[in-house]
Amino acid sequence: MDQKIKKLWVKALRSGEFKQGRGHLEKDGCYCALGVLSVLALLEGICTYEEVRGVGTFDKREFKLSYNVMKWANIAQDNERYLNPVEHGVIVSIKGEKTTLMELNDKGVSFKKLASIIERHL
Repeated sequence: MDQKIKKLWVKALRSGEFKQGRGHLEKDGCYCALGVLSVLALLEGICTYEEVRGVGTFDKREFKLSYNVMKWANIAQDNERYLNPVEHGVIVSIKGEKTTLMELNDKGVSFKKLASIIERHL
């Protein structure tokens, strides 16, 4: 992952500026951790945003990162991994167990804890 973007993302997750949500990148003003990263990409002009019935989409993606955001953040290391839908959940390995940030967020892991996981594992 791009280290400058990682620092921005971690700072944003710890800032208290984003209300945490589950199940969508953004819904009714609440964001998952990947939605926060998508907002940072949006501010840099990397992706688009559209709201439909209270649900925000980034590059028309509602649940997972767009290819543009993944490339910008350098999350996937090669083009083939961009095509793997699991990569859009951002895989992390914690104590030998693979999971995704999306799963952790939707299980209720706080933004502050997710920020620490991102610092250590990405």
